[in-house]
Amino acid sequence: MGTMRGKGRGALVALAAAVLIVALAVPLAVGAEPTREEYVAQVEPICKANSDANARILKGAKGEVNSGKLVKASKRFKRARTALAKTIGQLVAVPKPSADTTKLTKWLGYLKAERDLLGKIGTALAAEERNRAQDYAVRLKRNSDLANNTVLEFGFDHCRIESSRFV
Repeated sequence: MGTMRGKGRGALVALAAAVLIVALAVPLAVGAEPTREEYVAQVEPICKANSDANARILKGAKGEVNSGKLVKASKRFKRARTALAKTIGQLVAVPKPSADTTKLTKWLGYLKAERDLLGKIGTALAAEERNRAQDYAVRLKRNSDLANNTVLEFGFDHCRIESSRFV
């Protein structure tokens, strides 16, 4: 085979340069790590959707419990649990800033505990065990406080847990 001349060699050099530029740029774009502010901006709408859903789901639950309609209220808590489980799945999928990974993983653990406690409240109410449901509600409040304290410096609004909406 002969050697490349003129336009052929120039085209090959241009192609190689383009491939090199793309190869160098892709890892930067793909591996770009979010900042804390970007993380908060991504998760707040997810949390807002869950807060809005739970406000609708749990509306009237406290009144139902107080008037002895425990089984009816239990369904609300079980639906809230399902909604939170979906939200947790969405939150887990959001890339975390590496400096905050440990803290956010701990926070997500508290959210999972909250999900479980909502389910336990629902189960206790379905069994008409008001005292047991109340015990779980106290645990839920404590868990919420721990979760909020873990991510206090993030300045969450909708991702801050307000257990008063549950009980």
